[in-house]
Amino acid sequence: MILATRSGYDVVKSFSFKDLLIAKAKQKSEAAKARAHSDPTLEKPRDIILAACARMGEQLKGDGFSFQKSGPRLKRIQNDLTFEINFSSDPNNIAGRRAAVWIYATVLSRKLANWRRDHTSERVRREGRYAGTIAGAQIGNLASPPAWMGWDFADKASRLSQVDDAVAAIRQIILPFFAMFEDPARSVSILIHYPLYWQESLLEYAMSNINQEAAETAGRSFLRNNPEVQKRFERAFAEFTERGVPRYSSNVGSDLAALAIATNLDLNLAD
Repeated sequence: MILATRSGYDVVKSFSFKDLLIAKAKQKSEAAKARAHSDPTLEKPRDIILAACARMGEQLKGDGFSFQKSGPRLKRIQNDLTFEINFSSDPNNIAGRRAAVWIYATVLSRKLANWRRDHTSERVRREGRYAGTIAGAQIGNLASPPAWMGWDFADKASRLSQVDDAVAAIRQIILPFFAMFEDPARSVSILIHYPLYWQESLLEYAMSNINQEAAETAGRSFLRNNPEVQKRFERAFAEFTERGVPRYSSNVGSDLAALAIATNLDLNLAD
């Protein structure tokens, strides 16, 4: 494990991929042993985490967020958009020793949800609570450079500082990400180039909240800057045109090809 120091906060634990695998294997082994000899008098990780999340909610209330115990999550509704900060417990938590969480950011649009629910294509049509999801990621994937980040509230002596540190990271990483969506066109044009798997959703968001042209401009820009993805897009587009659009596909290029056909989105770079 690497203790990373970043501007604005300095107690965040950030893991390289190799370190993460080693740490997770060790935590899994320790958790299995602990469950076999559990002590009912020790603080339960879930109780510790819920209290820590509620405290974060209090600190972020001024930013418009409300704490919801179910999840747990912090939520803010702002016009068409819903911003969620979700907390996921580490499955290897151990009573009295480990009460860690991972933090995720999710942005949803009511207009996008309605657009998807009413769409004629099975490829696009979506139901359920997260039908309006535009983009989301673990907090570390939104940082620069990306890293896996987590917070452990098990130690009573450092618990409050860990809460403060998590809030500082949310303010520095997640809130600016949320703020980008105040301008839909700007958010699409910038986020389409993020190295995360949300390009298809961003183009759907553009179609439902801006217009078809904005989606086409963003999609072409992304393909133009990613030649390998463009090649997969072109191969998949030819295949899907002949055989039909699949319900699911396996990569960004084929995802965009399926979306283009299902929605008459022109992503042809030859234009």
